[in-house]
Amino acid sequence: MPLTIRQRSQQVADYIQTHTASTIATIAEATGLHPSSVHRHRQGLSRRQQYPESSWWETAVGYSWLVRLVIAVVYHFGIKHSVGAESLSAFFKAIHLETQVGCSPTALRQLKHRVEAEIVAYEAAQTDAGPPPEGTGLWGGADETFFGLPVLVMMALASGFILTEVEATERTYESWQQHLPRWWDLSRWPCHGAVSDGAKAWIKLAIADLGGGSMADVFHALRNLGRPIGQALGRQHAQVTKQRDALEEQINRTPSQVPLSPTRQAQWEDLQTQPPRLQADQQTYHDALQQVSLTLHPFTLQQPQWQLAEAMTTQLEAPLHTLTTLATTYGGKRAQSAITTFQQQLPAMSQGIHAWWPWVTHELAQQSQETEVQNWVLMALLPWLYWSQQAEKTRRATLKSRYQQAASDAFDPLIAAPLTLQLSDADLQRWVQWGQWMCTKYQRTSSAIEGRNGSLALHHHAARGFSEHSLHVLTIVHKFDLKRPDGTTAAQRLFGHPFPDLFESVLSTFTELPRPRQSSQSPQPNLWQNQLASA
Repeated sequence: MPLTIRQRSQQVADYIQTHTASTIATIAEATGLHPSSVHRHRQGLSRRQQYPESSWWETAVGYSWLVRLVIAVVYHFGIKHSVGAESLSAFFKAIHLETQVGCSPTALRQLKHRVEAEIVAYEAAQTDAGPPPEGTGLWGGADETFFGLPVLVMMALASGFILTEVEATERTYESWQQHLPRWWDLSRWPCHGAVSDGAKAWIKLAIADLGGGSMADVFHALRNLGRPIGQALGRQHAQVTKQRDALEEQINRTPSQVPLSPTRQAQWEDLQTQPPRLQADQQTYHDALQQVSLTLHPFTLQQPQWQLAEAMTTQLEAPLHTLTTLATTYGGKRAQSAITTFQQQLPAMSQGIHAWWPWVTHELAQQSQETEVQNWVLMALLPWLYWSQQAEKTRRATLKSRYQQAASDAFDPLIAAPLTLQLSDADLQRWVQWGQWMCTKYQRTSSAIEGRNGSLALHHHAARGFSEHSLHVLTIVHKFDLKRPDGTTAAQRLFGHPFPDLFESVLSTFTELPRPRQSSQSPQPNLWQNQLASA
């Protein structure tokens, strides 16, 4: 294979570095290059040696690292974070690479397109390696976000793997159906549940095409339930604070010897008593909403036992009654309507628990046929693992404390169970891993999709829009590159096996970088001296 220009230049640079008193003829004889070629390469080396560190890029190791640096910047910043080519060009010039690499915005855009093409080729290579393996099923979710045209996003919620992410002209059932993933096969990938914000097109798709039940999204349901009362409380608190500050300013301007009128005195006393009452009502409102959220789980918070629809409805009576009482003062008909709508959605929210229960029992039967073991897993192990995962996921201090207490309460009967002490360490660890995997499958919100929509919004704003091709590239990066704290990608979590590192795979296809273009308008080194000599 003939040597590239860069490799021939490295030959010349290596020889010069070890033979300081070398001539063009000597170098040509040692390297096998033509003397004119050696001369051109020496001139190129001279142009590139502008900074103290420049000589390092001429070595094989240094240039290999330079390729990694440039491709990594284009990949991580230009593609993953939508940083513009002009900013990347300024960065490369700031670290003195303009003499080593083509750093113009145009050259970097072309390089970015090459990297994107390699990302698409990577996905095609993984697809050609074989169809997705048979899976135990998934728990899906879907939503739309709008950037001119709607972007349809469908995701396997537990793994975060994007099943569909495409810009469509409409968001009808037919449009969703058209963009189902090609490898979808209900016989190998059954959909046990589908979470959504109640869009009719997605509900129809979940029931008719995916074969799973449709569940109301707890995230959206709680938001819609609390918004009218919360807004009314906040608005009234702000008005009272404003009125009290204005009246206090008037009182301060009044001479001290002039007594307040009875009307103003009564107004001042009333404005002093309203903030504590509003704060108490706000606390009651937050406590009631938190109680609703804590109830919408497959296990009861007070005791480590399963909770189905009837028990859930009973547990929700008290907090919903509190919200109904607050709605008479704050929010009015709008708040009452929100509470009624939430109560109507309860069967759809509890559908998630009823869909997860048979999935758990079916998978458990595949693991063990012993009734004692199955009862131990269902009644002792899973409650502790579920609440432990909830405590780890949540960021709110109050919720984390409640979940941690629930996990602690569930741990006591687990330790007290005779089977816990009878199992070997290896078997116990195997059941814990299986239980953790099973608990991640239950998803009551589509917040993962909301997070993805927010990420797309940042890309859309930074890049001033994106094309169908760039959206496809971002989808591949999400599936095969973004990692959770445990180091796994969405594809690895869904399919159960690792994939080649996306960045390293792309980097391996690049051995050379675009060379800097020498401007014809650049000053010649001895031009001024030549002009003086001729004069």
